[in-house]
Amino acid sequence: MGVLKPHRKPVWMHGPTLLAVGAAVAVLVATVLGTRLQLRRDLRAGLSERESRGVAALFQGRFAALRAEGVDDPLLAAVEVATLPQLAHVQRITVFDARGALPSRIYGDSIVPPPGPAQVERLIWGEVLQEVQHGAQPEVRPAAGGSAVLRMYIPLPDGPAPSLVGILGVEVEGGALLEEYTRLDRSLWRQGFLTVLLSGTALSLALVVAFGRLARTNRDLLERGERLARANRELMVATKTGAMGAVASHLVHGLRNPLAGLQAFLAAIGDRPVSAEDRSEAMATLRRMRALIDGVVRVLRDSGGVSEFEMEIGELLPRVLQRVDPRARARGVQAVLRCGSTRRLSHREANILLLVVENLVGNALEAAPDRSEVVVAASEAPGEGLVVRVSDTGSGIAPSVREHLFEPTVSTKPGGSGLGLAITRQLALSMGGDVVLEATGPGGSTFAVHLPPEAARAAEDIDQRLSELRPVEPRPIKTP
Repeated sequence: MGVLKPHRKPVWMHGPTLLAVGAAVAVLVATVLGTRLQLRRDLRAGLSERESRGVAALFQGRFAALRAEGVDDPLLAAVEVATLPQLAHVQRITVFDARGALPSRIYGDSIVPPPGPAQVERLIWGEVLQEVQHGAQPEVRPAAGGSAVLRMYIPLPDGPAPSLVGILGVEVEGGALLEEYTRLDRSLWRQGFLTVLLSGTALSLALVVAFGRLARTNRDLLERGERLARANRELMVATKTGAMGAVASHLVHGLRNPLAGLQAFLAAIGDRPVSAEDRSEAMATLRRMRALIDGVVRVLRDSGGVSEFEMEIGELLPRVLQRVDPRARARGVQAVLRCGSTRRLSHREANILLLVVENLVGNALEAAPDRSEVVVAASEAPGEGLVVRVSDTGSGIAPSVREHLFEPTVSTKPGGSGLGLAITRQLALSMGGDVVLEATGPGGSTFAVHLPPEAARAAEDIDQRLSELRPVEPRPIKTP
């Protein structure tokens, strides 16, 4: 039976997509309407100007002809121009002097309103002024079918401007002009509708396609995020598993020698009574094994996240010396502690570092001659992290062993398994650190445990850590 996948709405049905398309179309409509209104004003002004210029050319031409025929008085010539036979659509004509005063009604039932001072200034420079008056004036009888009046003020110059001698106020019926306005409006509406339709469709399709791509990209990112989160969880499990494997290896390695010693001891005594000294040595071995098991159990328990605490490095290192003190006293070796750091460690770091340093100190005690010193020193420099050094005064490590020192089966001790340092390094790697051999020679050896700075621990690359946390697998080493 197949798995039913959740139904997904089409991209255009999503709320954000609809809002974006609606907003874009609204902006487009507002832009088209604004452009249409501006274009309508400009085209109407052009139509009325064309009409007025035609009428003005007729009257100004007749005025110039009368002046050329010998009419000396310009006002008389203006009046004669106004009294000439007129076109049927002219409703009123009034003659004004050059200042827009002294109106003389020539044609119509009333005079044309005189021009204002600002209009007279423009007329002086030869500009023809016009305005459309919608609806018939109360004192004017509109022509049949007319519903507007085109009023014009026509300058009558007596030479090049400025040479104004009179002003002609003319009103003509504007029904034909209104019809052109109506045709113009219809054309603009059709063009605006087509513009909104075509542009809106193209814009909507572009937005739908863009949002579709964004939705697919978002789904891809969510899926990648889920895969990354799943991979991180798997990496965390792998990291913890690798660390626990190293801890288990440490336990096996730590129990190997004590168990072998107990086996040899039991085989040697047979059925003989056990002396107090032998009993004491056997009990010390058992205590060491129990302490080792308790330490490993503590690491495993704390790694599970049950308990949360922090411990300062100055509190941790004395515990290491306390645990190795019986072996140090048996050899007459003095363990010296020098702590120059106040670094605080998490419960997991503290327990693992305890095992790491204990292993290194145990090796140093075995390598150090009787009645010598083993020094454990902790230091921390800004930006360099925590460093714990373990130094002995033994005979050093042979050059042939140094190259493979941290590999399994390589040991510096007779009869050793070669797993001690390899496990120690694995434990350090499991918490983002490392173990290195800093110095070795006839005067002794120094091993250093490096832990990253606290600020860098959270940003450490987990893949790099996993590449180093590979299982410990013994392999044969070719000896020269």
